[in-house]
Amino acid sequence: MPKHGWTLVETLEPDRLSVVARDHHARDRTSFERAVQDHIGAGKAPAREAAGWLQELIDDLRRRRETAVAQRVLRNGTVVKARVVPVLAPDDTLHGVHLWLASDDATPAHPPVPAFAFTWDSDQRLAEIPASLTVGTSRSRLTAPEIFRFIDPVDGLSLIQALLSSQPGDSWSGAVTVTLGEQARPGHLVMVASGPPRATQTWRGLLFQTSAAPAGMSLEAAALAAIPRVSQVHMVLVDIAKMRLLRWITDPLPEVQWKGQVDQRDTPHPDDVKRVFTAAADVFTGKSDSAAVQGVRLRRRGGGWVVVDGTGAIVTTPAGGPALAVLQMRVVGYSDEPDPVEPTDNGHPGLDDPEYPDPLPT
Repeated sequence: MPKHGWTLVETLEPDRLSVVARDHHARDRTSFERAVQDHIGAGKAPAREAAGWLQELIDDLRRRRETAVAQRVLRNGTVVKARVVPVLAPDDTLHGVHLWLASDDATPAHPPVPAFAFTWDSDQRLAEIPASLTVGTSRSRLTAPEIFRFIDPVDGLSLIQALLSSQPGDSWSGAVTVTLGEQARPGHLVMVASGPPRATQTWRGLLFQTSAAPAGMSLEAAALAAIPRVSQVHMVLVDIAKMRLLRWITDPLPEVQWKGQVDQRDTPHPDDVKRVFTAAADVFTGKSDSAAVQGVRLRRRGGGWVVVDGTGAIVTTPAGGPALAVLQMRVVGYSDEPDPVEPTDNGHPGLDDPEYPDPLPT
């Protein structure tokens, strides 16, 4: 018997199609040909023929980028009707398709699951996401902490490790909770790391809604988020190699213009950058497992600086994992000093930049 319903197919690799969802249920990048066979209720040979035809339709969508409706009579006489809806990234590349198949006169009873395409720049630590997900901002390029404010993965450490230390062809998938406004919805994330010819390491991915029950906030997470309401302490997970914020543990430190939100300037005042990286280098190279820097001026939205005292400590991760630290910041004042850094400045390249074997060249 043929099975009607929508199938979400990822097209993240040029020479592979795989199924990541069927009727609101996530799949672990399963066989495309087998899904076609289930849909049309035919044997392996007709399914292989239909899958080859559908791959041609999908390859054409990489160029046309618009919904395709077509049908084909297979060699055994079976009529296959297809509706193929593209899922496009902000740069208009095809990351996936919604596929509906039938071998009779059936029509879709409901629309496909909501799905969104995105990219992650591993060098700049920035995500390019659709405008429909950028709630509260007009920007389409978001920093990691901004992403983690509305995407909460079940296995956060595994996702962070993948984003920071990937090789071309690597893949990651996992359950997430997506919060837009006041609504939390269950979802699933699928990503593939691209290789050459891209100059920088880039993840291409799909985020889609599922029918699984969303995970609630744990007691520990709720307690940590409440810390800033009783003190001026803010805690965040930091990528030591790039000195980029990854994920807020408490509510974010307000009023600060973080690197990547508007431009690529370092967030600290240039006179404080060297002190910060000196402390980070000691942690990064294993000379110390914690560090403290006092009176750091952080660029304030609208001008001036938020002054904080910061302390940090290493986070133990599995062997081969990224170097992470927990940073605690306490607001101690404000400064109206002028900003000496031009908006076109790209800041410090990071402690792992191959052109900077000495993390702090003099």
